[in-house]
Amino acid sequence: MKAKYQQYYLRGLLLVFLLYHAPTIFLGPGAFFNAFDSLDSFVVWYRLATQSAYAWAPPYAIIEPFMNGVPKFTLVSTYNVYYWLNLLLPTFTAFQFYNVFISGVALIGMWLLCRRHLKVNEPASAFLALSFAFTPFLPTWGLSIAGQPLLLFVILNIRKERPAIWNWLILAAFPFTSNFQSAGVFILFAFGVLIGYDIVQKHPVKRLFLAFAILLAVYLVTKIDLIQNLLGGEGFVSHRMEMRRFPVSLGICMKIFARYFLLGNVDVALSLHTFVLLPFVCLVYVVHVVRKRELPLNLTITLGIITLICFYIAILNWEPLVELRNSSDLLRMFSLERFHIFLQLLWHIAAAQALLLVVPRYQGRILIVVAAMQLAVCFAYQPTYYERFVKKFISIVPYHYIFTYEDYYAERMFENIKTAIGRPVQTYRVASIGIPPAVAQYNGMWTIDGYSSNYPLPYKHQFRDIIADELEKNGNNRGFFDFWGSQSIVVYDQGLPYFETHMTRGMAPSERPVTLSHEALRKLGCNYILSAENISDPEKSGLRKLAIFRSAIWHVSLYEVINTQ
Repeated sequence: MKAKYQQYYLRGLLLVFLLYHAPTIFLGPGAFFNAFDSLDSFVVWYRLATQSAYAWAPPYAIIEPFMNGVPKFTLVSTYNVYYWLNLLLPTFTAFQFYNVFISGVALIGMWLLCRRHLKVNEPASAFLALSFAFTPFLPTWGLSIAGQPLLLFVILNIRKERPAIWNWLILAAFPFTSNFQSAGVFILFAFGVLIGYDIVQKHPVKRLFLAFAILLAVYLVTKIDLIQNLLGGEGFVSHRMEMRRFPVSLGICMKIFARYFLLGNVDVALSLHTFVLLPFVCLVYVVHVVRKRELPLNLTITLGIITLICFYIAILNWEPLVELRNSSDLLRMFSLERFHIFLQLLWHIAAAQALLLVVPRYQGRILIVVAAMQLAVCFAYQPTYYERFVKKFISIVPYHYIFTYEDYYAERMFENIKTAIGRPVQTYRVASIGIPPAVAQYNGMWTIDGYSSNYPLPYKHQFRDIIADELEKNGNNRGFFDFWGSQSIVVYDQGLPYFETHMTRGMAPSERPVTLSHEALRKLGCNYILSAENISDPEKSGLRKLAIFRSAIWHVSLYEVINTQ
């Protein structure tokens, strides 16, 4: 009877998982995806780097279509599952599979962690596994966040008993699916804290030391190019040398603390705990303290770690610490805030611990209510379901920009643009205004602009000459380019307190003055401008309007950079 129940149960779990990913699987390029740090960068980096000319090239080979040529290692890691997928599959198929793969590993890892080490029953484990798997992971991060439950599961197996060989294999495979500089450093730090705790408690740590050494060694071997990236690259001074941090008051620090505690990191680690898991965990905590007149140890520790991480992130923005960070090249360039990557896992562990504190006779009913509410939130944040259904009733922001894959890259429109230009793509260069350069790059055009976390500082200065007049119009834009600068793009004054990188159809006014340096454009070899803006008096920038093109989301004016010689 129990075997039949489990079989039925697991089928239901798989059915809900497939329902969530049905748009990605069945709609294909017609499904909606988050463009932030995904379609606008990640997808194109790997598409370019796995072209036949570069696929087997060394890390320092120059990828010419991107920003007039950048070293391959600044865009991708060749020791990465997603790189291999792009070698084997078409770009969209690789992206489609990778998204489902990330979520699937998150599901399995959280299920195993809950059942084996958190001692949660099957219904609760299934709910928490689905909830964690349905948080909106950025594919850029691979399994850096999504794979944490599985990694913790095997580490605890290694810690508690004589582990099976597959535990070691999973441990060694993890660096091939995660980012070292964004997550691996912090995962190794947390691992070190666990080892330190066991040393203090006089627990045996030989196997943990070995596991730590294996994880570190594989990271070093597979991410050597990214380690050099982090340290400023090889053979050039990185644009990251000009990055600056800006201090805020202690009052603002407390607002940052509240933001991370209530929301997580809204850019890369949105945990969706705000509406259901957080109030549930806090309510159970308070009820337990009132009823038992004692603090629940495990849940207190978990909430304490969450609070400590949020406070740490907040206080890093305090003026004395910002001045310290700005005085050091490494501290200034490296994002010390990224302990936020653990918040998704920690809130789900807290929810598991809270469920264990619920009075047994109420557990089933409470679980049904909490699970129904939390999974409803998860489905509402699924991009396609949000755009097709939820948006009609309530406006939320799952992330920054949500578009269908086919609309975003507008391949038919770009074929028309290339036909209008009438030259082989390698014989000219383009820049984009109001459109991420990734769109042109995806369509095979060679660009002078781009989004890269590491590129030569002199190139940033050359590119800045193009937009110098526009940067003088808006201080926020000037800070965006001068003190971050990973998006070496045409930043222009939009009259907004922030720079909008996606000026889709209907957003731009009938015309806007955009002043570019004709001389600087020519120095970087730019021949054409693809603009979402209708530029007033383009002749002032040495531009001539050639044609207008439209797609589902883009309205593009094609300008030629006039040769005055």
